[in-house]
Amino acid sequence: MKKKQFYTIGIMCLFLSSTVCSDYSNHPDGIRFVEHMFDKHKFSKSSTIALLKIAKRSESVIEAMQRPAEKIKPWHQYRKHFITKQRIENGVTFWKKNKSFLQQAEERFGVNAAIIVSIIGVETNYGRNVGSHRVIDALCTLAFDYYTEIEKRESRRVFFTVQLENLLLLAREQKQDPTQLIGSYAGAMGLGQFMPNSYRNFAVDFDGDHFADIWKNPSDAIGSVANYFAHHGWVAGDIVALRGERSPTSGIETPSNYRIKPGDTLYSIANSFGLTVAEIQRENTLLDADVLSVGETLFLPTELKFNKLSKPSLSIGDLESAGLSALEPADPNRLALPIMLDVGVEKEYWLGLQNFYAISRYNPRIKYAMAVYQLSELIRSQYCGPATLC
Repeated sequence: MKKKQFYTIGIMCLFLSSTVCSDYSNHPDGIRFVEHMFDKHKFSKSSTIALLKIAKRSESVIEAMQRPAEKIKPWHQYRKHFITKQRIENGVTFWKKNKSFLQQAEERFGVNAAIIVSIIGVETNYGRNVGSHRVIDALCTLAFDYYTEIEKRESRRVFFTVQLENLLLLAREQKQDPTQLIGSYAGAMGLGQFMPNSYRNFAVDFDGDHFADIWKNPSDAIGSVANYFAHHGWVAGDIVALRGERSPTSGIETPSNYRIKPGDTLYSIANSFGLTVAEIQRENTLLDADVLSVGETLFLPTELKFNKLSKPSLSIGDLESAGLSALEPADPNRLALPIMLDVGVEKEYWLGLQNFYAISRYNPRIKYAMAVYQLSELIRSQYCGPATLC
């Protein structure tokens, strides 16, 4: 009877949520992780095993990963979440309180103070929302469950395994208990929401107290964000983006064929090519916008691809020839990224420059980078005035 009872419990653990039955020390990737931490970093196997036993699968992390705002919300809804009167006021207050350190960061790293303030505002609303997940739970869930079972992506599995490795190294270096560190559902930490490897690589002790603390110390968070940008292509003294307008040209109207891939929706395809869903439906006689077949070819009356996040590679002159012009004078040889945002019934066009791309290195989403940029401009306009030099 006892053997049968234990067998039944074992079978149930295969089907029940691993929040109840999980033990990451017995997970195949967990076992390999223990060996890796011992071989490369001389972590005792028993201590790593003990940490993996404590870590729990988080269903809330999984749910959050399946509905990121950057993917499911159009720009006009996404913008409302981050660009609010209260957040702008909080940003101005943060700037005033930390004016000296922001000035030092701008002088030392060349990064615009308004951008630093905006990043901290978008990430945590100036420390008001630094996350509520145990970081070790989030990283184990993502490395050992989510990207191995739910959304099988090897590159992301490796990424979050590396983050878990860096979390344990960071905790050892700072003499902290890794099971007590709290962060976002993706494992980001502190005022600037650094991933563990970014914390170890780019966090700085900016106030000279011999401890790089981006958890509670605004000065260290300011210096760390600036240092991150300095290492990711920020151009000192340069602008971020230019407003644009789109006009019909022969280049825009040249037809192209697009083969539908897994995960495509009519909205995502339309957004990528600067079209509307209605235009694609009309050109392809699609009656139901929700019914697409992988491998099917769609006719798209455009060649200019919008919102393909990469380092700017098209000259402003070439973009103008293709029907996207800057609304202010610009060097035609300068490289830019064509951006189209859904503002409701209309579209809004931008030309993203190198500093726009640098912002996206913090979080690789067009909407994220634009939210940071626009929030920074609004904070600057309120902070700066006749009595304040910016």
